Amino acid sequence: MRAIVTAMRDRFRKRWGQFRAWKARLDEQQHQPACYSLISVQRATVVAKWLAGMSGAGTVLAFAFHIQGYLSILSIKNDCVSRRFVADANTGAVWFARLFLVSGMLALLAIAWPVAVGIRRNLLRWMKAHKLPPLQPGHEFDGWSEFQVTGRVTILQGVMLFFSSLFFFALTLSLVFVTIATKPEGVLEELHKFELQCLAAGPA
Repeated sequence: MRAIVTAMRDRFRKRWGQFRAWKARLDEQQHQPACYSLISVQRATVVAKWLAGMSGAGTVLAFAFHIQGYLSILSIKNDCVSRRFVADANTGAVWFARLFLVSGMLALLAIAWPVAVGIRRNLLRWMKAHKLPPLQPGHEFDGWSEFQVTGRVTILQGVMLFFSSLFFFALTLSLVFVTIATKPEGVLEELHKFELQCLAAGPA
């Protein structure tokens, strides 16, 4: 029994020592000037600019498909199957455009987030009547530590980039691997589906 108590005490001391070491590293990080976190912000901003550009291109392309679907209405037969087929293509193009737009907006928000933090800091300085020089562009995080920049900027920017890239790559892969329009059988299956829907709905 005594050996068990001794082992538990030693384990507790070991865990307590690990916790104190982690707490000391955390306290040290809170006082270190920002360096690596600034590099992370710069890299995330570069990736966000790339995502914003690609998402913008995807939005334009999806919107072009949407307009092409509307123009194709002029050349189709005025029957139920044709109308439903074109309407389905338009609906898909609109959803792709919306999701690409969401991806681009998240990327733009990630780009603007560091600047917004600097504007907020300047506003708080002005409201609290601090006699400090205003923060200039590119120096939004002056006076902040690694811990502050990471917690207030880098993590939020990373979350925005994650969801932006998730939307973008999911949409891109779905467009690349969709096979409905690459084979005649796929188009015929879609037409047959709308034929069944029109028969169930009755005469238009």
